[in-house]
Amino acid sequence: MPIDHDQIFKTLLKSFFREFMELFLPKEAVLIEFSKIEFLEQEAFTDVAGGKRKAMDLVVQVGLKDGSEEFILVHTEFQAKRDPDFSKRMYEYFCQLYLRYKKPIVPIVIFTDDARWKKPVADTFDIRLGDQIYMHFKYHLIKLKHLDYQQFLKSNNPLAFALMAKMNYKRSQRVRLKADFLRWILGVPINPARQSLLIDFVETYIALNRKEVVEFENLVQKSEYKEVEKMVTTYEKRGIEKGIEKGIEKGIEKGIEKGMLDAKRETLIHLLEKRFGKLKKASTNKIQRIRSAKRLESLILDVLDVESIEQLNL
Repeated sequence: MPIDHDQIFKTLLKSFFREFMELFLPKEAVLIEFSKIEFLEQEAFTDVAGGKRKAMDLVVQVGLKDGSEEFILVHTEFQAKRDPDFSKRMYEYFCQLYLRYKKPIVPIVIFTDDARWKKPVADTFDIRLGDQIYMHFKYHLIKLKHLDYQQFLKSNNPLAFALMAKMNYKRSQRVRLKADFLRWILGVPINPARQSLLIDFVETYIALNRKEVVEFENLVQKSEYKEVEKMVTTYEKRGIEKGIEKGIEKGIEKGIEKGMLDAKRETLIHLLEKRFGKLKKASTNKIQRIRSAKRLESLILDVLDVESIEQLNL
């Protein structure tokens, strides 16, 4: 089953939007009142020349700390491959949003691919005639694979610990770094639902082969990885053991997937009981029958907002 990279990043940034802004755009972040943000429905515009509708990935309406009625729109576009006309497309998105809202816009793009570019992608687009520039457009370009994870080691930002899985490091470091990323995530005081999203991200983007799994298992038995070892026991070990018994990579992947689904169900039940008390057996059975990771993630996030279990429409 192919990985839906766009959906993974959208879910992560919607849950950690403040952390994202503080990590990559700190000057803009200090102006934002994060209690007044709204994720807009997927924005789209028509490419008149091509006759196609194109969708923007994530648009956020953001209030400002000065209390004014003004707001900015942070447009984040996730890309997994190079596009020679990308800067032009970002300008077109910008224009469409500005014409629609007449408000300041902070355009951002995150390149999520693992390629190391020899030639960088331009973060500007100019309209000119001869030597005269009539319009200069610039956007924030974040290429995760070009970032050194070590630059973020002193951060207390939980999102940084997950995104490190997509940053630059040597292949030989994978096992140790996976254990470290998980250890740092587990050491951050955040609620289980948000913590689960960060763990899922690391699990997705640092998938270990059979040899690395054995190395990882041995590593997390050390005292400094005590919390990671506990997590593996309930979150991943079922999948690892099943795969090792079968002795094939496919078995590992399927087993880990089952373990991850079980962990999400356990997280959802835990959060519900913490908010509303002991669940009825019927509700528990309904949760255990959910086979979609996306559905479980959505319910986990919704638990934070609903006033009763009934509102979840289990």
